[in-house]
Amino acid sequence: MTTNPVSTGQSPSTSPAEAAALLARMPDLEQALAFYHRHVAPDTAIDLSVAENVLVYDDSMQKMVFANTSLLPEKYIHYFSPYGTPELRQQVADLLTEAFGRRVPADHVFGTAGVASALECLAFALKNSEPSGPPPLVDGDAVLIPAPYWQGFNWSFEQRPKLTCVPVHLPTEGPHAFQLTLDLIKEQYEEHKRRTGRAPRLLVLTNPHNPLGVNYSKKLLEEIYAWALGDPNLHIISDEIYCHSQLAGSTTPFTSAVALDAYAEHPSRIHVVWGFAKDFGLSGFRTGFIVSQNAVVQDAMLGSTDTGAEKRHPMSWFTPVDSLKHYVVGAVLTASVNGPGSELYTTYAMRTYRDLLSASFDKVKARLEHHRIKYIHQDGDNAAQFFWLDLRDYLDLCVPPNQGDATPFPLTADDLDPREQCLFDYLRTAPTEVSLLPGGVMHSSEPGFFRLCFSARQPDEVCEAIDRVSKALALLKPQA
Repeated sequence: MTTNPVSTGQSPSTSPAEAAALLARMPDLEQALAFYHRHVAPDTAIDLSVAENVLVYDDSMQKMVFANTSLLPEKYIHYFSPYGTPELRQQVADLLTEAFGRRVPADHVFGTAGVASALECLAFALKNSEPSGPPPLVDGDAVLIPAPYWQGFNWSFEQRPKLTCVPVHLPTEGPHAFQLTLDLIKEQYEEHKRRTGRAPRLLVLTNPHNPLGVNYSKKLLEEIYAWALGDPNLHIISDEIYCHSQLAGSTTPFTSAVALDAYAEHPSRIHVVWGFAKDFGLSGFRTGFIVSQNAVVQDAMLGSTDTGAEKRHPMSWFTPVDSLKHYVVGAVLTASVNGPGSELYTTYAMRTYRDLLSASFDKVKARLEHHRIKYIHQDGDNAAQFFWLDLRDYLDLCVPPNQGDATPFPLTADDLDPREQCLFDYLRTAPTEVSLLPGGVMHSSEPGFFRLCFSARQPDEVCEAIDRVSKALALLKPQA
C-alpha cells in the first residue's frame, strides 16, 4: 500500500520535519489526530477519531444564534469572574435542572475552561481537608474508572494532582461483554487495596459512557453509589458531558447522579461535571462546569481566606471561563427561537439534536451492517456519539508498510499493541484515509477495538468513510 504525499497545510516557513516535531510532543493520540487533521493535512482524510459534534451547529446554531450575534461588545474585553458570573451560573443551573431532572442551585455550579479542567480542579480541591468529611486525598491515591475510558482522565488526575488512575476492565467476551457491574468495581477495589495497602479514594463514572455510549440504569447506579458511599473515605465523580446525547429509541433513560436517592443522602461526596463541548458541539470554546455541594470544593472554586496562614485564589483563576466564553456561551443560553418570550434556543436545540443524532446513528448503523463491520451495541441501548467497532478479526492480517511508504508524521500512542497500531496506520493512510481512535488509547483490555465518532461529520460523509474502511478491510482477507 502506497501513501500519497501529504501537504502540511502549514505556512512555507514550517517544514514537514517541524510539523512532525510538533506532533511528537503530543502524547494524547486523539489530540494529535485533531491537530494533524485541522492544521497539518486538513484535506487528506475523514477524521472520525475525535469526539466532536457538528450536527447542532450545521442544523441550527449558526442561523439561530451566531448569525444574529454582533461583533464583540466592549464589556467583553474586560475581566470576568473566572468561575462564571452569577447570570451565567444561573443560566447553566436552569439548563442542567431540566437535563438532570432535579433542581440544580446556581451556587452549586462553578465554571472552568472545559471539563478536563473541571476534573483537575476537583482533584486538587479534594486534596484539602474537610472538617467533618473524608480525609484529604494525597499523592498516589487511586481513582477507579471503568475501562475502556476517555484517556483524558489520566491527564486530568495524574499529571498535576498526582493521583493514580486504575482501570476497572469490562469483559470483552460472552453475554455480558462490555457491561458494567458492581461486582467488577468491588473486585478491583479490593484488589488494589490488597496490592497497595491503600483503598481507592475516587470512583469516576461516565454516563452516558465514552466510548460505549450506553446509559447506566437507575437501578445499577443506585447499587454502585450505595456501595461506594458505604466507604466513608470515597468520593464519586459523575462525568455527564454527553447527557443530552440520547437516541430516540433508547430504552434505558439517562439518570443523572443528582437524581439518585444516594445524592440526597450523601450530597457532599458526589460531584458532577458537564460542559458545552459535546452536546452543543462547542469543543473549541473549552467551557465546563462542576456541580458540587461539598464545602471544600466550593471554597476551592470560589477562593478562600479561611485556610490558616494561606489565602487561596479561585481554582478557575488558572483555567477561567474568560470573557469570550461568557459572550459565546451566553449567546447560546439566551437566544430564543422566535424572538424574546419564545422557546429558548437551548430547549429547541437539544430536542432537535436527539432527532439529528438518531437519524445519523440509524444511517451509519445500516452502512456498518451492510458491510458486515462488527460493533458493540445492544438494541435499545443509547450510543451517545459513538460506535465501538470490533476489528479483532483483522489484527493478524495487517502487515506494516514498507519504511519508504509510511507516513512521515509520528501519530502513535504509548504501549499500543503493534497489530492495533498497524491497523490504525493502514486505515488512515491512502487510499482509505479514515482516522479511527484505537481502543488501546482508551485502556481497552484487548486490542482490536476502535472508536468511531459518528457525529464528527455529516452522515453521508461518515458513510463514505465506512465504505472506504470496508474496501480496505476486504483487501486484508485472504482470497478464496
